[in-house]
Amino acid sequence: LRAFTEDFGLMARIAAIHALGDIWAMGARPQAALAQIILPPMSAALQAATLAEIMAEAAAILGPEGADMVGGHTSSGAEMTLGFTITGLAEGPVIGQSGARPGDALILTKPLGTGVILAAEMARAASGPDVAAALAAMARPQGTAARILAAAGAGAMTDVTGFGLAGHLVGLLQSSRVAARLDLAALPLLPGAEALAGAGRHSTLAPSNRAALAGALTIPAGARADLLFDPQTAGGLLAALPADRAAATLAALGAAGEAAAIIGRITEGPPHLTATA
Repeated sequence: LRAFTEDFGLMARIAAIHALGDIWAMGARPQAALAQIILPPMSAALQAATLAEIMAEAAAILGPEGADMVGGHTSSGAEMTLGFTITGLAEGPVIGQSGARPGDALILTKPLGTGVILAAEMARAASGPDVAAALAAMARPQGTAARILAAAGAGAMTDVTGFGLAGHLVGLLQSSRVAARLDLAALPLLPGAEALAGAGRHSTLAPSNRAALAGALTIPAGARADLLFDPQTAGGLLAALPADRAAATLAALGAAGEAAAIIGRITEGPPHLTATA
């Protein structure tokens, strides 16, 4: 990830969470991590201090999940870039993306909008409180949420990152050979995201995310629908699980501090996403 904050410790936490998403989504436990770090030009003393901060903050995310930092590579470049390669072990059945069934509820564990807010912040068009809320959401680990969803019997799960909610959901539908209906009004959104989208702000990746799904979805016009294509950094988990367990699962997620929501359901039919206002 290219750094989007000058707080490199916070950036390390977000990058670690972003990298852990696939492990969590499969119902696995992270085991080992490799760091890839590009440092911007700085003195040798500042390099050492910055690396120490990055590694400590990353370990604060990885350690509680059971992962060890076992190595990596550091180089110098024009700007700060952070990434982690993580392996994991599944102690039980692996949760893939092919197990969604008609009637399942769809639960999303984090609000959408990091892409549009970061894009607006780069143009100095986002408010400070909205940027702070987005950073706080990105810095929230999803290990507890993943374990709650796995225990509830999630048949399919994915993390929502660069392809946006629509892209990741359509991928899940294609793997499971089912369709889905989303309630746009039920989508959890970060403060300021809908207003920024309505003002025409968007990430540079949003148009290609939309174009890639041509023919795969039916959605109304509007800012909320636009946010289906918003690329997420350290986004939430999207899970399909039996509808009769959805309410209790949502309550458990809420008790754990997760801003989760039931956003739709799986339906019969060829892979296609329909969203209603």
